[in-house]
Amino acid sequence: MPDAMIRSTAQIGRRWPLVGRDPDVDRTVERLLAPEGRSVLVTGRPGVGKSRVLEAVLHRCVAKGHHVLRANGTVTDHGAPLDAARHLAPQVEPLGTTPAEALHRIVARLLRPTGQHLAVLAIDNMSELDEASARLVGKLASENRVRVLLAAEETAIGTGPVDVLRRTVRLDRVDLAPLDWQHTRQLAAAAFGTDVDGLTADELWQLTGGNPLFLREVLRNAVENDALTLHDHVVGWRQGAAIRSWAGDALTGPLGSLSAEETAALRYITYGDGAPIEVIERLAPVPVIERLEELGLIRLDQSSPSTMVTVAHPLTARAVRTRTGPLRARRVHGELVAALVATGFRDRVREVVWRLAAQFEVSDDEVLRASTEALLGHDAATAEHLARQVHSPAAAWHLGRALLARGDHRSAERWLAEAYRHLADPASRANAAALRAVNRCWGIDGPHSALQVVAEARAALPTDVHDDLMAAEAFVLALAGSAAEAAEAADRLLHPPQDPLLASVLPPLRPRLLLLRGRPERAVAELPTDLSEKPSIWPAMRALLQATHVQALIMAGEVRQAADLVGRYYRDAVGHGTPDGVATIALVGGICAYYQGHAGQAARWLREARALTAEQPGFRFRETLLAIGVGVEAQLGQAKNAQELLSRLGRGGTERTTVDYGAFGEVWALVISGNRSGAATLLRRLAAEADKAGNPLMAMEFLHVEVRLAPSAAVAGRFRGLAARTDGLLFALFAEHAGALARRDARALNRVSATFEELGYRGFALEAAANGAMFGGGRVTNALARRTQRLLGEHQGTWPEWLPEPKTAPALTDRERQVSELAATGMDTPAIARALTISARTAENHLHRAYQKLGIHRRHELARALAEDGFVLPAIARQVV
Repeated sequence: MPDAMIRSTAQIGRRWPLVGRDPDVDRTVERLLAPEGRSVLVTGRPGVGKSRVLEAVLHRCVAKGHHVLRANGTVTDHGAPLDAARHLAPQVEPLGTTPAEALHRIVARLLRPTGQHLAVLAIDNMSELDEASARLVGKLASENRVRVLLAAEETAIGTGPVDVLRRTVRLDRVDLAPLDWQHTRQLAAAAFGTDVDGLTADELWQLTGGNPLFLREVLRNAVENDALTLHDHVVGWRQGAAIRSWAGDALTGPLGSLSAEETAALRYITYGDGAPIEVIERLAPVPVIERLEELGLIRLDQSSPSTMVTVAHPLTARAVRTRTGPLRARRVHGELVAALVATGFRDRVREVVWRLAAQFEVSDDEVLRASTEALLGHDAATAEHLARQVHSPAAAWHLGRALLARGDHRSAERWLAEAYRHLADPASRANAAALRAVNRCWGIDGPHSALQVVAEARAALPTDVHDDLMAAEAFVLALAGSAAEAAEAADRLLHPPQDPLLASVLPPLRPRLLLLRGRPERAVAELPTDLSEKPSIWPAMRALLQATHVQALIMAGEVRQAADLVGRYYRDAVGHGTPDGVATIALVGGICAYYQGHAGQAARWLREARALTAEQPGFRFRETLLAIGVGVEAQLGQAKNAQELLSRLGRGGTERTTVDYGAFGEVWALVISGNRSGAATLLRRLAAEADKAGNPLMAMEFLHVEVRLAPSAAVAGRFRGLAARTDGLLFALFAEHAGALARRDARALNRVSATFEELGYRGFALEAAANGAMFGGGRVTNALARRTQRLLGEHQGTWPEWLPEPKTAPALTDRERQVSELAATGMDTPAIARALTISARTAENHLHRAYQKLGIHRRHELARALAEDGFVLPAIARQVV
């Protein structure tokens, strides 16, 4: 990757924008400038951004005309008498020998230029002031026209100069919390000048705890160590890369001041990695543990039945590990094992991991049982680690499952294939083959080779172990869009898989089949309202179930609810930490945004999905990502981007199918080249193939694009037939849209457009209105032209290539507008005539012409129609009302 693609370390170190602090700044300014005269203390941990908040507050104060002065308590000045005074008023000489004299001279100097405004004194690092300066600041704060703004670390509260000041004046406190996940991502994106994918943002947030200073140093270190990539203008971690042993002064500094007991306790907590508090209390004195908590180095997690203790920042844990030699680490693990056993706390996974780290003897069976427990506990990383400690066919099977759950598809294929070759038990071999088939279809090369794996295993293994193979076959066929064959395979499945990993392909299977077969409303009815709390040991399958839920809602006419769920499902997928899971949700996020008419937002979702799968060329939905991306980029007017995505589709390694969204790549290529008739012909063939495969969902998707490119009665007829076999509200509306286009029926298109808009499908509403405005004339055409203009102004995309140029609605004359606006207030015609000194008949004529131009029929529709045109009630109407 060219160096210019990722900002240099020097650029990472530059001044960043202030992110996520507007509420803190607002609250501080409000309290500081309150009429009753308050002083404000801004506190927070080191690096959280106290100085930047002070700057922002002072900037607001200057904008309001107040006189601002700033001082800074420093370690070099600490103890120097009246050091703050010398910062605040360096021109005042001499200051005097006593605080009283200094106060008199400073107040006289500082208040002189303020006039009717305030003097705002800002002191950073308040805890470093000497006591005389603190008393002086307190006296200044008691002046009516003086406000004092201070910043100090939260550990300084109640000590030294801060305590002196708190006893002197009323001091409001504003505590700065660490940045949340979204603002951490926003700040990282600002550092690079481009988007950051969700998984990278999540790791940055976890590593830094939302501390901007820590974030800066982590990003600087990542750039120096070439740990980042840039795909599709999205920054992410390089595959397999980790932040190397950086732990900056802000984090390692406090470690050097710890006592020997505190250091030892922190080491136990680090290597315990979320151990029960009872275990740590057997190894370290309770007061020492409490002291580490007060220093903010550790935290307690009380969400489980037993309180767990962890290191507050992963970077702190990394620093501790770096400072611990291998022999001591081995001894620490041995002591943790002894403490765990002594407490009677049962945790097989933790005990086995610690025993192995302490180099104790552990049987292979114990290790593999612990690997299974870790996988069932949604900890695939630990399951993988444990499986790698054993060398046997069974261990290969455990390792393949763990790698599959983590989304490492090619490594999973290697170990599952080895397990299939060497396992003796036919049922275990069938399971390994089934998992291989699902993995090959999902993450390597598509359904064809996956079905070959199933066929070979079915031929080689006895019939009584075929259930796992049937489950895999049904899943692969459903993913390939062959809904009829998938349903047949699912019906042959007598017993659900016993393996929980393979069993996790079944929850998405039924709703996905319902969706493909044109039953989105039934799919929605069978799914919970929110799947973000549903556990799964395979995050990608969890994400597929959630994506199916979103798609079903879109097709059921509930695109707004779908959009609400996308955000929750995205954060859930990020929390589970596999690229293919996050990419799956990002894909449906792009589809959802497209259906809402938000092409720009759709493009961002799709870029992230492509970036997350850039190093997984066989990812099942990759062809779909590229094909939908072509259409979105073309609609945004980004022809170069669209062509680049088309070129990737042509050289992609994924298997091509004709019954999913990936087939749209060929369609958009023809549209972009100007061959709309060829695109329509291709769409007609694709729709027929999809329908034959038992997939009316894709058949109608293809037909809806065809009818917009080349409306015809034949297409509308096919649409009606398909819609009659489905239950989705959107399908029925698509059919009505197709019929109205084929008949060139402006009134029907007006109804269709209004319904699309009401439901939230604003892009389709725009298209229906634009087409309808070209048909016929009169009142309905004018209404459609006005809706087109309004929606075009709100629409985030550009004008689709297949639409006619937008028709301009006739404008109201000044008199028509005056009459209409008065009528919209509820005035009757005689009153309007008197107000405008015209005859009632003339007023009525103006009103009827306005109705015609606005495309309405009745007086009560005027207010809405005028508001859509952006009219404001004129002065004469306000006076009359």
